[in-house]
Amino acid sequence: MKIICPECRVPVAAEDVNLGTGLAKCRTCNNVFRFTDVAPELAAPAARARIPVEKPRSVVTSEFGGELTLEYRWFSWKYLFLAFFCLFWDGFLVVWYAIAVRSGNPVLMLFPLLHVAVGIGLTYATLAGFVNTTTVRIDAGRIRVRHHPLPWGRTVELGVVEVKQLFCQEKISRGRNGVSYTYDLVALLHDGTRRKVLGGLDYPELPLYLEQNAESWLKIRDEPVVGELAR
Repeated sequence: MKIICPECRVPVAAEDVNLGTGLAKCRTCNNVFRFTDVAPELAAPAARARIPVEKPRSVVTSEFGGELTLEYRWFSWKYLFLAFFCLFWDGFLVVWYAIAVRSGNPVLMLFPLLHVAVGIGLTYATLAGFVNTTTVRIDAGRIRVRHHPLPWGRTVELGVVEVKQLFCQEKISRGRNGVSYTYDLVALLHDGTRRKVLGGLDYPELPLYLEQNAESWLKIRDEPVVGELAR
């Protein structure tokens, strides 16, 4: 559609319209005006009315010194199952290598190396599940995400001015044991790219709660994002 200058009634060129600020400038008479007054349909959409997400029990929220901190522990009952599985898996490997050492057969020593790698990775992930906490810190300039005390992936850091929206995304995995679901907290940046903030979460309430509180604290208008989890 065309935007008409309210002073001289001349159409305004597209490059002289700023959708971000809602302002337009007429080259004919140099009039600067808010185009949403003459074309309300181009105004920024109102914030969505969304049902508030209750705080998950694992989350601790605090505000201090102009900083919002959201923390949650990783532990869930699945890590108890994984702990028993690791005991079985690692115990089998210990017995195997005890037999291999006594036999002196190098083939027996090399054969289970892939299983050893799987066991180390699974054991580390299980230990992290028991002791780790994720901390999300937001101040006027940055969003920072850190997993501790056991190192896990990279520390995520985003400039607040980069972030247009935060949203929850559902990921579906299909395997021999059926379908599984995990949830990510993703940032949509002003340049159109997406950056994962948190990933692999077991239930959607956690990323939805983090999204809700972070956007409220940063005064980000909540708008629909293609591919987000509906609620």
